[in-house]
Formats: sequence, C-alpha cells, structure tokens
Amino acid sequence: MARSTKQHALVISLDIKGVFDHLEYNSIKNSLNNISFHSNTKETLIDLLSGRQVALNTPQEPATLPQHRGYPQGSCTGPAFWNLVANDVLTQSWPEGVHLQAFADDFIFLIKAPTKAKVKSLANEALNQFKSWTAKHNLEISADK
Repeated sequence: MARSTKQHALVISLDIKGVFDHLEYNSIKNSLNNISFHSNTKETLIDLLSGRQVALNTPQEPATLPQHRGYPQGSCTGPAFWNLVANDVLTQSWPEGVHLQAFADDFIFLIKAPTKAKVKSLANEALNQFKSWTAKHNLEISADK
C-alpha cells in the first residue's frame, strides 16, 4: 500500500523481555481498576494477586518471601493479565502514520510517511512513547530479538 501511494514505510518489531517473569502485580491491578468490569469478578482477580508468597526449603528451615511479580508461562490467567496491561499501550493515541499491533509479548509498528525524514521522526516519536509505557510498567525491550 505504501508503494501505491508513493510513501515510505518502516516496520519495527519489538519483544518484551521475560514478560511473564517480570509482569508486576501493581500494573495488573491498575489495569483492572481502569476497566468497566463486574465488581465481584474484578475483586476475585485482584485477590489472586494479593498476599502471594514464594516458599523455599533451606537447610536451616523453610523460608517465605513476598511475591510482587511474575506468572508461570502457560498459566490460565497469565495471558489475560498480560492483555490487560498491553491494552494500555495499544489504546494510546499514536501519531498519524503510526500503527501498532501486538501478538502476545511481541509488538510491531508500521510507520508510513511521504518522506524518509518524516518516517524517521515518527519512528523516534513512537519508540519514545513505547519506552515510556515500558518504563511505567518496569518492563524491558529485548535487544536480542
């Protein structure tokens, strides 16, 4: 489509590093509070994230630590919780010519503009906005992928 309209296009693919290990419960709770949802269901989901602990057997005695982030990959609720947090960035207002799409923890920007300079400018603006979202949720973009 960009070729037929004589525009320049750029595709940027991003992966969130270890999202199921690093997804913070406060991010999920805030996302739940920002949607219109039946209160009993919302309270049940928030309860799933409250008072979680990790128990370890040590040579001296069992030890417990509070757990504030992470979900087992393959769990039933993990993808739903991730979708709540990812929806925050997907529903943001993006500049004209910038389109963001996601599949699980992978994001793709499609950027179209009449000039290479405008594509570069839009790409920088979009990446800075995306980085603000990752910083807000203490997430990292995977440089390896």
